[in-house]
Amino acid sequence: MEDKLKAIVTRIEQSKLSEEEKAELYTTISEGLQVTVWPVLLKYMPKDQLDFLAADPKSRVTVESYSQLITDTIKDGQALTEIDTLMNEVLTEVDKALSEEGIDQVK
Repeated sequence: MEDKLKAIVTRIEQSKLSEEEKAELYTTISEGLQVTVWPVLLKYMPKDQLDFLAADPKSRVTVESYSQLITDTIKDGQALTEIDTLMNEVLTEVDKALSEEGIDQVK
């Protein structure tokens, strides 16, 4: 996944797009990856922790409690495996879209 992302960034940076167009493209890619990750994280979050934090977010949600929730969510690796698969699919679609828009691959 990291190599795909680096290749996409290199393609965009070497393209003739304006800096504004590049920034918009990066925003779109970032948002696409975020909407891919969050549903998977929610699917694997320990429901008891999530319910506990949601019952009183002002006093219970801290950097530490949030960090622990994420740590517990990914500790068995299932969420990370699913996220990796989905992110690779998104990056493949981005690659195809760049090609369709005439943004050439780096040689």
